Amino acid sequence: MTNPLVKREWLTGDELTAAGSRALADLTIEVRAQRRRITAGISTEEYLATVDVLRRMAGNLS
Repeated sequence: MTNPLVKREWLTGDELTAAGSRALADLTIEVRAQRRRITAGISTEEYLATVDVLRRMAGNLS
């Protein structure tokens, strides 16, 4: 089975291609925008507490 990132020509072996670098930059911008939208009105302390609780809950599944 071909790696989907290789198929998209974003990756060659273990190296990002120029297209892969552009895609990564574009996706990074999108993720940051979504994160700002999702966490609007939530303090850093609240966010960190939520992540801590979710991490512990996920650990309980192991």
